[in-house]
Amino acid sequence: MKTGILEMEHFEGAYPIIQLFDMPANQVVVFTNTYTYHRFVELFKEDIDRFQWVVIDKTRNRLLFFWRLYKAAKKHQLDLFYVNTISNNHLLYAWMLGLLRIHRVVLTVHDLNCMFRSHWSIKLRQSLHHIGKKALIKRIKEFNVISEAMIENIREATRNEKTIHNLPGSVFRIEQTVLTINNYIHLVVCGALEKKRRDYSQVFDLVKAAEEKQLPLYITLLGGYVDEFGRSIVQKAQTLNTKYARLTVYDSSLVPQDEFDKQLNNAHFILITDVIDTAICFAIPETYGRTKSSGNVFDGIKHARPFIVPTPLRMPANLESSCYRYSSNNQLIMFLSKLYENRNDYMSWQQQALANSKEYTIDKVRARNPALFGVS
Repeated sequence: MKTGILEMEHFEGAYPIIQLFDMPANQVVVFTNTYTYHRFVELFKEDIDRFQWVVIDKTRNRLLFFWRLYKAAKKHQLDLFYVNTISNNHLLYAWMLGLLRIHRVVLTVHDLNCMFRSHWSIKLRQSLHHIGKKALIKRIKEFNVISEAMIENIREATRNEKTIHNLPGSVFRIEQTVLTINNYIHLVVCGALEKKRRDYSQVFDLVKAAEEKQLPLYITLLGGYVDEFGRSIVQKAQTLNTKYARLTVYDSSLVPQDEFDKQLNNAHFILITDVIDTAICFAIPETYGRTKSSGNVFDGIKHARPFIVPTPLRMPANLESSCYRYSSNNQLIMFLSKLYENRNDYMSWQQQALANSKEYTIDKVRARNPALFGVS
């Protein structure tokens, strides 16, 4: 069997997909671009040559790019084409997939409403996206969502007429870094500094409250920035003058993978501050935990770290026991203060996070998806 995996953007999301399809009876061919390929090199390191790589960069001529992609995929005579991200050029992707006539195509949908609730607009670009999405929905028979919390919603959106898979945004393969709470509590907020995705006012309020309580709380904003909003967050953090609390930021567009992993391995909790009700795609509303999943969830799975999450955020059921839910910063500060006073209590959080991550091993994920991996 030969499986093609297409990913031009979300290297961290395709990483577990490649691992899952890496089986003795299966050849894996990854279609990507130069930038994303280099990110894969950082992730796979010496294992990068376990797979075949087709690197195609976009040009000003979109038709030429898709023609090259079509020719490359056709040459490999794929049995399964796993398309992990389509965020633009939907109509051209639908056209290419139609020409390929591959027996099985699976598309991961990251934003359910963006895909299934798009609509006509007086704006040409938005209407072209709408036409392309409708073409993809008609052509593709199998969809994937990365969080089990999204399954019910995508089944409703597809009227149970499509096959739905649930391959997560990460798998657990490494040993957990065992931590204790000694001189401080370390929280990490993962992801690029983006206004529509995360509420950073919560972070600054938490730092202020910890300073007032004289609580040694270290928070790391583990992501780079690409716009003025992100830059303003970095500048604001750099001007903080605190004695007990600390806020660490990265004045760059990207955090190197080794540094990203290092900080997660040394974090006591992953703090999720998602803007739960958001609109990223043409102002189409999305709800984190229901129609869209936070990548922070899968960082926690990969590194076996417990979570601190806002009360309204829906999490996968098998991670709930390693989540502390809060409805206000005052409540959260009380929890952290008590935990710092009773530091041995952290061990149970850590152990539960490990137990939950073990439900996401490669073997268990494959077993839950026999239609893709032929296991039972």
